[in-house]
Order: sequence, then C-alpha cells, then structure tokens
Amino acid sequence: MRVKVRYFASLRDLLGVREEEYEVEGEPTVRELILEYVLKRHENVAGAVFEKLEGLLRGEEAGYMIIVNGDRADPARKLRSGDVVAILPPVGGG
Repeated sequence: MRVKVRYFASLRDLLGVREEEYEVEGEPTVRELILEYVLKRHENVAGAVFEKLEGLLRGEEAGYMIIVNGDRADPARKLRSGDVVAILPPVGGG
C-alpha cells in the first residue's frame, strides 16, 4: 500500500524534501513507518532525524506532532492505503 509523508520546517530542511510517497507492507503504525521506512530512506541524516523525533516516537509530548489525514494521531496509529501523514515541528514564537 502507499502512504504519503509531508515534512515541515527544520525537518523538511534536514531531509531536503517536502513530501514523499512510500510503498509499505502490511498495516504499519506511524512509528513503524518512520523507523522502518523514513529513516532507512534517509540514512545519511537518520541520526539527526531520530534525535528530533525520539520523544514523539516514545509517545511523549515532545513538541513534534503527527497529523494523519488532517487529524492529530498517536505514533501507534495503524496506517491504511492512501493515508497522508504530516510531521509538524514544535511551534515557537513570542
């Protein structure tokens, strides 16, 4: 099945891409998609990406947010064909 992943801000800059499509097997969770597909595709920056998303992948409030098809999602959410996953960075300001 195919899913899209959209990256924003510093994560987009680090990966050098705004959006990617992945062909995945079974019904992976968001966590599995990131660990088994995104990090493998971007081996050259995998350590830096994992460092940014580590807390999020553990289910902690880490600042980063996962959105699936427009709704906030837990890293344990199972994905379905055609899902669009957005990884949003912490919002700063002042």
